[in-house]
Amino acid sequence: MKHRKPNSTGRSSGQLTRKVSENLKPPGHFVWLTGDLLNSPAWRGMSTNTRRLIDRLMLEHLSHGGVENGKLPVTHANFEAYGLSRNFIRDAIDEAEAFGLIRFDRGGRYGGVKRPSIYRLTWLGQPDAPPTNEWKRTTAETVEAWKRRDKRRRSTISKKQFSTPQTANDLPPNWRVVDGFSGKGPN
Repeated sequence: MKHRKPNSTGRSSGQLTRKVSENLKPPGHFVWLTGDLLNSPAWRGMSTNTRRLIDRLMLEHLSHGGVENGKLPVTHANFEAYGLSRNFIRDAIDEAEAFGLIRFDRGGRYGGVKRPSIYRLTWLGQPDAPPTNEWKRTTAETVEAWKRRDKRRRSTISKKQFSTPQTANDLPPNWRVVDGFSGKGPN
């Protein structure tokens, strides 16, 4: 191949020339996403909101120079500014953690001081530890079970918030409207 470095005998050494290897790197900062991760049930099964959450966490990782995984402070306001609805942030965090894509320490208000939650992306290493790759434990069955549970939970919430309209037969007889008159009707 013409872009390989020749060795002392003139044959290819198997190494790319510097120019070619520089061209293969993406410009700027980047986050590694392996093929195994992208093809995993955890990655393919996550919802759109969870994907937005992961994208925001990867941007935070990049803004820290890619060296502070496990110490990524992101607030709900940060997620909301990125396009994640405030109503779905908690669900997205729960899903990402259930699928093994993130781990986090919950923030809150301690001693009158607000502290953001601190996140870790499990497929990336930390300065003092290799990646934990907890997403590898997630199976297709786990994803389906999560989606069934989430669907059941959402349906019970919507039933409580938005009750179905009552039909005329559900109303007491003296409240029914009959031929334009309310009450029991004309006598």
